[in-house]
Amino acid sequence: MKTNNLFVSRLLFFAGLLLIFTSTGYSQLASPLQGGHYSPNVKNIRDMANPPSGLFVLWYNSFFSGNTYYDRNGDEFNQIRLDQINPILPNIDVKLFAGGFTSVPAVFWASNFKIIGGANYMAGITPGYLSVDASALTERRGIFIDTTYKKLEGGTVSGFIDLFVAPVGLSWGFKKFDFTFLYGFYAPTGKYETGASDNTGTGFWTHQFQGYGYFYPEESKATAFMVGLTYELNSKIKDVDVSPGNRFTLEWGVSQFLSERVEIGVHGGHNWQISDDSGADVYWDPAIHDKKSTISFNASLWPLEERFMINLKYGFDFGMVQRFKNDNYVINLLYVTNLFTGN
Repeated sequence: MKTNNLFVSRLLFFAGLLLIFTSTGYSQLASPLQGGHYSPNVKNIRDMANPPSGLFVLWYNSFFSGNTYYDRNGDEFNQIRLDQINPILPNIDVKLFAGGFTSVPAVFWASNFKIIGGANYMAGITPGYLSVDASALTERRGIFIDTTYKKLEGGTVSGFIDLFVAPVGLSWGFKKFDFTFLYGFYAPTGKYETGASDNTGTGFWTHQFQGYGYFYPEESKATAFMVGLTYELNSKIKDVDVSPGNRFTLEWGVSQFLSERVEIGVHGGHNWQISDDSGADVYWDPAIHDKKSTISFNASLWPLEERFMINLKYGFDFGMVQRFKNDNYVINLLYVTNLFTGN
């Protein structure tokens, strides 16, 4: 799943650099803040464990807020350095803020038959909606007189995000281990126009390959240790000759049931760009690769045992390079419909 933090970074960064971009024509070019679709730590820790057969409905809701962007050197971005262009020009102080939410329903089905060495077959589809309220306050001191100029740019942007489809999933369940493979792709169905500040989509396709492993030290599986790997292969952005670099994500998690209806857990994720942005329209340094890490803490309640779950999570970002730092509050719902079980 995803929260589209890439979009938030783009929106705020371009709001802060509006004074430069509008005067140079950069607003008609692709954003230098390219990336992938997948965001770790939104889903529940056990979502990729071996499932029972049937139809499942999940609803991921992530609320985020932040006021800090970290540049290509991993330093906090708070000033536009015009003195590097001309020593007599005053620098522009920048203060950023973003707050919003993503709502991502998902429908998945798991088979009651076994294939390829006893694996359950899975498939699913995931649309999504995004709303962001972003702003940038710029402040500049006069060259010869003590004058301060302030300007507020930004606003609320909302709309549907790119559609995720997972046609192939395989999950093997053993006494103390589960292994799951999932292939899916993101279709660029969200609004996108090169140079626009109100995009809710990315404008490119992504092929996503995921592998997850679970270890259960107890026969009851009350305790679970999870490790997950995600690889994203990105296509060219429409209307421009830019292909964002591919990405790799490492996730880990520990889940513990305190009773049959109460679960707690810790979930971590690390997302890296692992190849250069490419194409004739890349005007930035493609050797700069962005990254970000996240950690979250969750508590889950099953009001209807084995049928309906509510999961609450709080997380925060760290270790950013060319990414925006967010605090995240997540409310996830899971409903086991008991439909199409084959029983």
